[in-house]
Amino acid sequence: MRHGWLSRIVGIVLVFPFVLSAVADEPAGEDGLAGGDRDLARLEALLEAQQWQLEDQRAQIDALGYQLAAAAGQQEDAGRVEVMKQQIREVLSEQEFRESLMPAMVQAGYDEGFYIRSTDDRFSMTVNGLLQFRFTHYGTRSTNRYLAPGFRRSDRTGFDMNRTRLRFSGHAYSQDLTWAIELQADAGDGYGFIIGDAFVNYRFADAFNFQAGYFRIASTRAQMTDDSVMQFPARPLADVVFGFGYGIGVRFWGQFCDSRLEYYVDVMNSLGDNNGSGFGRTITPDPRELDNNPAILFRAVWHAIGDDPGGDFASQADLPRHESPALDFGFHYAFNEDDGDVMTTRIPFPRRTFFREGGFGLTRTTGLQINQFGLDAAFKWMGFSATGEYIIRLVDVRAGDRPPFAPLFLLTGDDSTNAQHGAYLQMGYFLPIPGLEEKFEVVARAGGVSALASGREGTWEYSGGLNYYIEGQKVKLQTDVTKVSEVPISSNYSSFANVNDDALIWRVQLQVAF
Repeated sequence: MRHGWLSRIVGIVLVFPFVLSAVADEPAGEDGLAGGDRDLARLEALLEAQQWQLEDQRAQIDALGYQLAAAAGQQEDAGRVEVMKQQIREVLSEQEFRESLMPAMVQAGYDEGFYIRSTDDRFSMTVNGLLQFRFTHYGTRSTNRYLAPGFRRSDRTGFDMNRTRLRFSGHAYSQDLTWAIELQADAGDGYGFIIGDAFVNYRFADAFNFQAGYFRIASTRAQMTDDSVMQFPARPLADVVFGFGYGIGVRFWGQFCDSRLEYYVDVMNSLGDNNGSGFGRTITPDPRELDNNPAILFRAVWHAIGDDPGGDFASQADLPRHESPALDFGFHYAFNEDDGDVMTTRIPFPRRTFFREGGFGLTRTTGLQINQFGLDAAFKWMGFSATGEYIIRLVDVRAGDRPPFAPLFLLTGDDSTNAQHGAYLQMGYFLPIPGLEEKFEVVARAGGVSALASGREGTWEYSGGLNYYIEGQKVKLQTDVTKVSEVPISSNYSSFANVNDDALIWRVQLQVAF
């Protein structure tokens, strides 16, 4: 369009001199105007019309210029908008900025367990799980001094879910107020759901914490080790006899000297609630349900050497392969005057019957006073680990001369103070296979138990095994062979079927934890 009106103007300018010359030479017409004047008038009219066209074209050009400028501006603005959008996307991709700009009510994810927590961090909950699938072959001699003459017992083989756990833990209102609830459906308890842990803990300071509820009692080192980080599928024989399991009560505990010194003081209703069946017991109309004597326990641990006091021995194996040695020493003391607790500690004793002499019997601690002392130590360095414990229990008959007589007195006729001993030494070593230094661990254990009381009945335990850590302690495969010369106590968790069995046990266990 712009080229059309320009060509017309150029044409007029070029023709205009010739037109003027012709008009000047032409004579006037009848209207009194010369021919040139008439042509001039027509030319002026034509020029005027052309002028109007020119103005119209100029207006159209201006309008088109405005449109082009507007379009260019829109394109430039669109480019700027895209740049701004990209910048906003990059800014919003930063989690911290996004949460500060648009805070959510809760956060969720996985960090050593599946967690949910409020954005102000006043409340949190972590969910953990543990599955232990186990194969067990239990071989035993056909005769057993615990059974009546003529009875025979065959070997047994089978599968079970040794431990099935679901644990909820976290904090409420403050990070100093923590809590935990654990549900258990284990083979040892017939797969019936029971409470494993149910407590609250308040931290006043690192040196002083208060805990109340139902939890594992502070006693032996093996008892204080979590079920998921053991080197064997089961705890040592000595711990099965001298460990106290769970109880309901209160705990005072803390850490001193840059966490090098750790202590626990437990005041419990009773000792020996190993299966949770006594959970929830309280003062009842029956005075024999619970006596007036709480059990009192004390445990202290000195983290003598190590870069991570308290964390170096969170598990038994030296999975991190400590480059510098780590060494722990521990001590525990337990006292209970059992005058009729509903849950009591089971203790072995030398058994004498009309039919056979020797062997172990089992009875309750009702009518007895228990004083137990224990020393333990643990060491780790370059994939090697060693743990050892010695325990002595003093059993004092308090109800031997008055009814209701202590069951131990009725079975043995002995009302004197007797001592029972137990000990074990356990070791592990990660095989230095190139590329698999933290995968394969060989383990070995030896220990024994002696129930002296008016006789000298004792037994020994020997174990060896191999562990394969697929994903550290989270996923691992364990196998062991254990020989017990004469089983002093029954335990589903440790595969001890019957007292006085000469047992040879082979176990394979797959563990998955999250």
